Amino acid sequence: MPPKQVSRRHMLTSLGAAALTLPHPACAKLPDLSNPKARLRAFMMMRGALNEQLIISCIECTYAGIVNAQLTPFYNLVAATFSRSRPAPGGGYDVVSFEIEYFLDSASGDVLTAWRNPYTGETVQAKHTDSVPRKYRIGPDCQIKLPAAPLTPGTSISAETMPLRIIGNDVWSTEATTAIVPTPGGKPIRYNEKVINHARLSDIANPALVHAPTDVTYIGISSFRPWQNMGDHPGEMLGTGHGAVGITLAQLPAAWLAATSARHPEALRNPAAALDPLWRTLSP
Repeated sequence: MPPKQVSRRHMLTSLGAAALTLPHPACAKLPDLSNPKARLRAFMMMRGALNEQLIISCIECTYAGIVNAQLTPFYNLVAATFSRSRPAPGGGYDVVSFEIEYFLDSASGDVLTAWRNPYTGETVQAKHTDSVPRKYRIGPDCQIKLPAAPLTPGTSISAETMPLRIIGNDVWSTEATTAIVPTPGGKPIRYNEKVINHARLSDIANPALVHAPTDVTYIGISSFRPWQNMGDHPGEMLGTGHGAVGITLAQLPAAWLAATSARHPEALRNPAAALDPLWRTLSP
């Protein structure tokens, strides 16, 4: 599966929030999502926006080790993603995004520095990895086409958008990603994850909205990370969490805001700035 800012901060949070939360007409006709164009529109309203505005998303997860079907708590994670999208030539959307994430101590909620491996008893230094801005395309069929760069050479990654699920006024979109990432001199990192977005059809049908308020469920299974120094210890990691798409900077989790203020203050002053170089490469 590539966790924001201030003279512009109030403009982004206040104007952005107003644009995302206009009331919907009570008589709006629900969309027919068997139509490919309507399906793409719904998909984009759930994971981004129909216009070019900055979309802020977040997720909070817990991680645990799994050995012989037994769970052992590890730590928590909080992440925020910033993205913008634009209609692509030939259909679909081009998207640019970046993410800042932190591992957190599950007891104190502080950013994790030293972590005691519950299997080996060793205390190791936690390694936090921020994604670099990336560009990808969402096709007219809602499938995500990931570029070869800036991935680690030798990485194998595939993504699939599952069919939309509808129950009454609720709609779910699921993105499944599988990856194998080589590591220097060690076993490759393998992971499988599903990100499930949930919104209301009545919001998607509302012509006044460019984004439908969306909540997120995350489920991921991966091999242990090199910095955990697991050696040949058997097992995998399970990550589960929840979040939201289309929130304001002020609505991001407090732990993320505090950590970013200390480590990446530029992301609070102007979260869109990191996307600008890639954004300028997109076709108008």
